[in-house]
Amino acid sequence: MIDNNTEIQQTSLQQDNLEKTYPSYYESKSINEEVNITNNINEDKSKDKKQWSTVKIIVLCLVCSLLSAAVSAGVFAISQNKNNNNGFEYYPIGNTDDNTDDDKENNSANESNTGTSQDITINVENVSSPATAVAKKVSPSIVGIRVTTITNYGPYGNYESSGEGSGVIYTNDGYIITNYHVIEEMVTSSGENNPNSTLTVYLNQDTSKSYEAKVIGYEQSADLAVIKIEATGLTAVEIGDSDSISVGDIAIAIGNPGGLDFMGSISQGIISGLDRSLQSEDSYENLDLIQTDAAINPGNSGGALCDKNGKLIGINSVKLVETGYESMGFAIPSNDVVRICNDVIQNGNSASVYLGLEFNENFTAESLERQGYPGGIVVSSVSKDSPAYVAGFETDDILVSFNDQEIRTTSDLILAKKQCKPGDTVNAKVYRLTLERYGFSQKWVGNYIDITITFD
Repeated sequence: MIDNNTEIQQTSLQQDNLEKTYPSYYESKSINEEVNITNNINEDKSKDKKQWSTVKIIVLCLVCSLLSAAVSAGVFAISQNKNNNNGFEYYPIGNTDDNTDDDKENNSANESNTGTSQDITINVENVSSPATAVAKKVSPSIVGIRVTTITNYGPYGNYESSGEGSGVIYTNDGYIITNYHVIEEMVTSSGENNPNSTLTVYLNQDTSKSYEAKVIGYEQSADLAVIKIEATGLTAVEIGDSDSISVGDIAIAIGNPGGLDFMGSISQGIISGLDRSLQSEDSYENLDLIQTDAAINPGNSGGALCDKNGKLIGINSVKLVETGYESMGFAIPSNDVVRICNDVIQNGNSASVYLGLEFNENFTAESLERQGYPGGIVVSSVSKDSPAYVAGFETDDILVSFNDQEIRTTSDLILAKKQCKPGDTVNAKVYRLTLERYGFSQKWVGNYIDITITFD
């Protein structure tokens, strides 16, 4: 019987012999055993960390699973929605309805179930601005206006000046709406046609052909005027209802910004405000204006402000030009335009007879009376060979009565002349200052003079 010590010794000898025979193997084994021992020690130390890592991995897997399920459900729903149409309509704006009967029935059923209107998906590539259609419809109704005035500077000869603006064809037989301030050089201070000014109209962006126009009448306080050309078959603008527009509605301005070189320009914006009060040189006193941010520039005056359907909702008239303010333009509402212009066409207000006087409006009847003179209007110029010139009017005369009516403003004179017709003879009274000399002294002396006028 072999004891344990003997067995251990034999085993040890065998081990030594093997190590000598296979040194590489046992060297590697030794290293591995050391590594295993070290790993066992580290494993004990990091046991808690491995447990937390396992929990994190499990949670991450659960989240990924939930997201995957949600995406799958969404893809399935979209697929079903596309297959069933689900009440949505797909068509570009302006196209006709090409839905089949089955599609229409499905849409009607869905609408009745939900009780609300369905969403519409728009193909942006086929969308056209409403300004495109409005420009095509309204541009033939927009005209260019030029007023040319010749002023005599005595020995320096004549000076020619011109102003340009826009107008809107009101009737197909030649009546045109514009602003008073566009054609004011055509009118003298006494409300007569200025013989030194000419009025020219150009149609539909074509400056190669022009029409001579005449002033039918105007309403200065509203900054509106009606002119007329001898033409028929014109394209009259379609009138809209300015009382039905709302803040935020699309507004499209058409006119000639900068004059005839830019005829037919289009700008688009919105209705920025309603019922705006504005006073400018005695105009717009009793009007509530439309405010818009559609670009309005000099030359746009008298042009059209339209809604998205190409209907006239206003006449562009004025822009706020002041440091710190941008895109604040104003238009006269179409309902007021129609009312005023119809009255002008029916009754007119341009003088039916020509007198040939202009007046200095810096002097009012009240200011003259404060200085000790009679209240009236001061003559600033007398047109040569006019009825007033022949009758004996002079510069600086104060006209106090005409045709037995008291005259304190130019409006009084305009009304008084409307009662006259060519061939009539009327009386006028003026207060005239003359310089009288007394030896080495002199002074101004005022006298009333009666004048008899015969109209051609």
